Amino acid sequence: MKISTQITTMLLALGMISQASADPTVYLTGSTAFRSTVFASLANNGGPAAGGVFDAGTVTYATWGNSSANGGSFMVFHGNVGGSGVFIDCAWSGSEAGIASACNATLGNTDRNNNPITLAGSPETWVNATNATLSAAGIVTATAPTAGQLETTTHGADLAQSDTSQAISWTPFVASTPTALKDYGVEGICTFTITRNVQTTASNEWLHCSNVTLPQLNTLFANGAVPAGFISGNPSDNDFVVYLVGRNLGSGTRMNMLGDSTYGAHRGVQQFSIGLGVEETPQVNSLVLTNEANNGYEGGSGVAKALAITGSCQQADPFNGGVGWFALGYLSPSDALNASNFGGEPTNNWVAVDGFLSSNGAIENGQWWYWGHEHLLGKFQISGTQDTVGTKIFAGVQKTLQNLNLGADPNGHDAAIQNSLMNVTKSSDTAFPAF
Repeated sequence: MKISTQITTMLLALGMISQASADPTVYLTGSTAFRSTVFASLANNGGPAAGGVFDAGTVTYATWGNSSANGGSFMVFHGNVGGSGVFIDCAWSGSEAGIASACNATLGNTDRNNNPITLAGSPETWVNATNATLSAAGIVTATAPTAGQLETTTHGADLAQSDTSQAISWTPFVASTPTALKDYGVEGICTFTITRNVQTTASNEWLHCSNVTLPQLNTLFANGAVPAGFISGNPSDNDFVVYLVGRNLGSGTRMNMLGDSTYGAHRGVQQFSIGLGVEETPQVNSLVLTNEANNGYEGGSGVAKALAITGSCQQADPFNGGVGWFALGYLSPSDALNASNFGGEPTNNWVAVDGFLSSNGAIENGQWWYWGHEHLLGKFQISGTQDTVGTKIFAGVQKTLQNLNLGADPNGHDAAIQNSLMNVTKSSDTAFPAF
């Protein structure tokens, strides 16, 4: 073997130069709440028997947009599938945006002033996988990819992870059209929680609002803000107002929240942001409360970062003039427990609904209704390598849930739960759990 060939082979093995550009690319998008679970399967170098998607010992990857590899907004993986090289190019924009992308459709959105704006992810902008530098150890970049690292055009996805089915989607299934996606099935249970924003020095009003009822939640969705006493039942708490922080129309976390609560999955809400508004960049770590109307954050990490900005109990309410304020938000446990955001025990900040906190056991036994069946969907008439990869991902994720024993600890707060551990089910995307 020539020395130059030996060097090239060595560098490829180390992932320090781009992989063969002739290898096909499969495009995967969808749920930010389920992203960490899918990442665990894609990055697994142990092969399908160990819960991996790629052949054992062949995986290299890189992520962008978060200091935690499994929280990146963009990811590129390369490895062998059945002995042949394949890229899996991921852009996590939310379940509903993901469904629209797989349908090659555009999902509309509006800004805080009710002006139409583009919703990211439908169609999606992707990292140029064939030019990406990957590593077996993983290359993690906290910032977003540069323009030069992205493909020059947008296009739809081959596969999409979704926290709900198309039965409730903004882009419903219509037979014999591009919206007729292939449903590979339910991989597992996608979990969610509700939390207050963090307080270094909590007020009595904040402490008193550790439990909310379902009717109170639905009133908060419709109004975006309610007196703290409305939730606590203590009129002396009404000097504080509670604001709602949430997600945009591309989100399955939002679709589950509004559908599961009986509020109405497609009904408009009133929401707020903490930082510098969901449309402004960069986001800032300061107590700037903005009315976003029906809009919200692109991903669950945005909600988590907003709720991690402390001190609102000591800040005069910028909208209602009270002595302080705080917020409630809905997001996945993996985002809520991210050390760079909250870093504390969940009972410090998390909110019970009708007396129950989110936990594996509460979900499995029906006390906590805010969860979804996680579907993997493939584009219309998917075939060949794309379909093969879809089958591999579906099997790999299910095996990963088993190998990691997710949901086994009833007091835990796993991002996903194995189907086999569920003692209840839901008859539809909007049904309450039943035995």
